[in-house]
Amino acid sequence: MTDFLDKKKIRQVFRNVQKHRQIQALIRQFSSNKEDIRLTALNQVDLSSCRNVLEMGCAFGAFTEALKGRLHPEAAITGMDIIAEYEPFFLEACKRAGYAGTFSSSGVGGIKKCRDASFDLIICSFALYFFVEMIPEIARVLKKDGTFITITHDQCNMHELIDLTRRTLEEYQMLASHQFLPVEIILRQFSAQNGEALLHPYFGGIQKLDFKNSLVFQPWEIYFFIEYYQFKSPFFLSGTSAHKKTVVNKLLNKLQDTVTETKVITMCKDDTIFICAKPQTSKRTP
Repeated sequence: MTDFLDKKKIRQVFRNVQKHRQIQALIRQFSSNKEDIRLTALNQVDLSSCRNVLEMGCAFGAFTEALKGRLHPEAAITGMDIIAEYEPFFLEACKRAGYAGTFSSSGVGGIKKCRDASFDLIICSFALYFFVEMIPEIARVLKKDGTFITITHDQCNMHELIDLTRRTLEEYQMLASHQFLPVEIILRQFSAQNGEALLHPYFGGIQKLDFKNSLVFQPWEIYFFIEYYQFKSPFFLSGTSAHKKTVVNKLLNKLQDTVTETKVITMCKDDTIFICAKPQTSKRTP
């Protein structure tokens, strides 16, 4: 099931840009922590001298837009993603932020063509687990006084939904007991728990900030929860014998039972910020 990290399958999930934006808005709406995690991250550092900026796995540029007023006035931002449909949205985000922007749809592999010490700032939110092998390259292209900021999930993230999906699939013999769901594989790639260890060989300074959060749905909001699950469903069901509609209907029944008992649906949405400095040139790739 590790083939779920294949680019083609990732594209299938995220290429519906409008839906992706709707889900991001839904997360904000139902979060118990109303702070913007990207602003929380950016508030920790002075970026006023940054001119060359790279956002990896940029999607529609939510992290880039949060840079408004924080960079050098002549800063330019490059966005890298494997989904070409994001380009106009990312470039609009750059305009709203007030900076020049360029977009590459060839994916983060394009970083290998960048010169050593090319960027003052590299940012990446909720994507590094798809290309954790690029960490050495990130250190290579970051200037010696540059900053790398990445945001990722805690391994408890969505554990209620993961557990419910697993129980449902096992109950109907659609998942072997030893089989990992794709989302479990993704979370293990780069998370709050192992992120510092993965970054440590390549950065001399690492600051870790935990961001506690939950998604809370009232009984009458259960269908928003289902909408969230349907968007995320490939991360849960790919590689199993489950039919999406069948599983969603079974989950809906279980969720309704849960609401009857608890009067509310709560799901862990804990995330973590890593702010990295002092790229280790001795550990850079040739």
